[in-house]
Amino acid sequence: MSLSRSFVGDGAIPARVYGSLEPLWLTGAHALQACGCDRSREAQLHGIQTLACVPVPGGVLELGSPDLIGDNWVLVHQAKAVFSEGPNDASPTAGAALAAVAFPSPAVRKEGAGLSSSVDSEHSDSEGGMTVERRRSKKRGRKPGSGSRDCTSNHVEAERQRREKLNHRFYALRSVVPNVSRMDKASLLADAVTYIEDLKAKIESLEAEAKMAKKETAADQAATSTTNAASATTSSPPTAVTVEIEMEVKLLGKDALVRVQSEDQNHPPARLMCALRDLELSVHHASVSTLKEVVLQDVVVKVPTELQVEDTLRAALLARLQKS
Repeated sequence: MSLSRSFVGDGAIPARVYGSLEPLWLTGAHALQACGCDRSREAQLHGIQTLACVPVPGGVLELGSPDLIGDNWVLVHQAKAVFSEGPNDASPTAGAALAAVAFPSPAVRKEGAGLSSSVDSEHSDSEGGMTVERRRSKKRGRKPGSGSRDCTSNHVEAERQRREKLNHRFYALRSVVPNVSRMDKASLLADAVTYIEDLKAKIESLEAEAKMAKKETAADQAATSTTNAASATTSSPPTAVTVEIEMEVKLLGKDALVRVQSEDQNHPPARLMCALRDLELSVHHASVSTLKEVVLQDVVVKVPTELQVEDTLRAALLARLQKS
């Protein structure tokens, strides 16, 4: 049926995908009806529940299934990889599959059902005024040697592994970006850039707040010292200065991420490690950075069962740090 059809204009799904070079995946009756074209209605009449169109060199690969199948972009990339091989490497099976969805010239619409016979004819190219991909596949259907087949197989496998590795990295990037606007890679990269810029802005804001808090603390201490000096009649031993500590604890299963922010006084990293040792918390990873006399510490630890509550773990650590 597809060999006797022509898809012209933006209304038909194959023509739309062929013009935009963007794959289209429709799942369920609602999506097929919302598409609003003859091709989707025709698919529903034949019991198709999932319709996917993938742009490939020379046409569009159209896939249909009576089952409800969600978006599978790995399958889309694999289909593109198979049909992106050169003319000498294409197998007869691949050529035949492409012929079922290739776009014929407008003259084919006038021939109607006679197209299928012209495809099987040896002189269809000259009589019909068009090129059918399946006919090309027959013309170049020479059986290659075993060396050529092995080379092609190795090339396809290497390309498949490269695409899978690239896709896994994009999936990892998507997992750490909280807001993804669209599923394509260009939108994902743009969202990642926006997310990184937001993080940089938050870091600058936190640095400014820490600097302001430090100035206010220093001013309060200076005022207190002046008042004590003016009212004291006898010398008294200096009192210990309490260092402000900000702590954030987030449980990740049996592990916990502990983030501590404090002034660079009394060796904060050593004090934190002593507190973790006293609570018998095994350290998996630790990082320390200093920004304008403010120490930031990120530590990933293994948490025992009795401390696997964020508030309990945070209270225990703060108590240990204040004693040290």
